[in-house]
Amino acid sequence: MAYQSRRRQYKSRRERYEQNSRNLKVFFIFGVLGLAVYLFKIRYEFWAWLKTYFY
Repeated sequence: MAYQSRRRQYKSRRERYEQNSRNLKVFFIFGVLGLAVYLFKIRYEFWAWLKTYFY
């Protein structure tokens, strides 16, 4: 049976919510990992910036 682009499989609200929440979790995890790598790369500048406020 050939694929018909006009007839799509119905997805319930729960299925759409689960897919969106999974995508958000993956995006959030990679965002946190990217931020951690970025802060590690500029750790000395970040530490100097923190010292200006707390020392």
